[in-house]
Amino acid sequence: MAQFNTVLICPQHWGLGHVTRTIPIIRYFISKNCKIILASSGAGLELLKKEFPDLPLYEIPDYGINYPFKSMYLNIAYQFFKMNYAMIQEHFVLKRLCKEHHVDLLVSDSRLGAAQRKIPSVIIAHHLHFRLMFKFVEWICDTWMKLFYIQFDQLWVPDVQGSQNLSGDLAHLYRSRKHFFIGILSRFQKLNIPIKYDYCFMLSGPEPQRTYLEEIILKQIETLKPSKCILIRGTSKGINIDAYALNYQSFLEIKNLVTGHELNAIMCASEFIICRSGYSTLLDLAIIQKPALLIPTPGQPEQEYLAEQLMESGLFYTVNQDAFQLETDLHKAIQFKGYVPISGTLNLEERLDELLLKLKQKFPDR
Repeated sequence: MAQFNTVLICPQHWGLGHVTRTIPIIRYFISKNCKIILASSGAGLELLKKEFPDLPLYEIPDYGINYPFKSMYLNIAYQFFKMNYAMIQEHFVLKRLCKEHHVDLLVSDSRLGAAQRKIPSVIIAHHLHFRLMFKFVEWICDTWMKLFYIQFDQLWVPDVQGSQNLSGDLAHLYRSRKHFFIGILSRFQKLNIPIKYDYCFMLSGPEPQRTYLEEIILKQIETLKPSKCILIRGTSKGINIDAYALNYQSFLEIKNLVTGHELNAIMCASEFIICRSGYSTLLDLAIIQKPALLIPTPGQPEQEYLAEQLMESGLFYTVNQDAFQLETDLHKAIQFKGYVPISGTLNLEERLDELLLKLKQKFPDR
């Protein structure tokens, strides 16, 4: 690898997926003996502290993304100015951190305002195209997003090229000379370990929809007795898990946040997964190859599109959150096989070595 001495890595937090998929990137730079600076917000900070307690970690502005409406158009309008203001703040906070720590490489996951002039800047993203009902609105959103992407020196897409890919139109309709596919980016490994749980419920994503799904599950979960279940909440806020754990102790284990190693083991020790159809979750499922029931976050057409494509392909069953009936939908979902091994998988270390060499050639003084 072309050596960069100090690397600032700043994943977005509007759900934990952007944070979790940077974990193998962080480990890559650690293996190269780089000095690592981490920056994030919200539950992303908590997770990074768990994963990398010895690395310096800074809080930076949060986009405050939430999905109060089922309509993506209302969600976009509601958050447009708030997001742009947060990105301006984000840019200058990261600029200060870069100066204080003499950063010579910045890696963002979906933080659109992170790019810095005169410092090599990379963004990790897969959502490069909006699929919306009205083409004109779709074009406006795509153009707005591309204006941010072109500020970065490279765009790393966590997917593979070719017809057997995970992101479909979201990444494969995008055209530029700066974007590169880096393979299936997951912190997980497929572990051959004994089954401990019949069902693993994984909650994630922006509020208030994470809480709404949690409430639906907890109201219906007694229908699964005497199955052994585990619920990973994805947050330390909200319900008193001690009280719930006492009520359901015979069949339900509840955890707030877990490290990647713990979650890897829990998912591989589970017969079946119930989760969002967020892209980072799909990356993990592609590695561990477990069957799952997918529940898209309402108002997120990206998740709805991915879930619909997977159901049409016969890989996963999906159901809308409002229509979710736990016992009935699980019976339908177990008929779907989940991911099979994906061809064209790239070696992450070799691919990043190659891309960073290109970047070093562009910035020989760094």
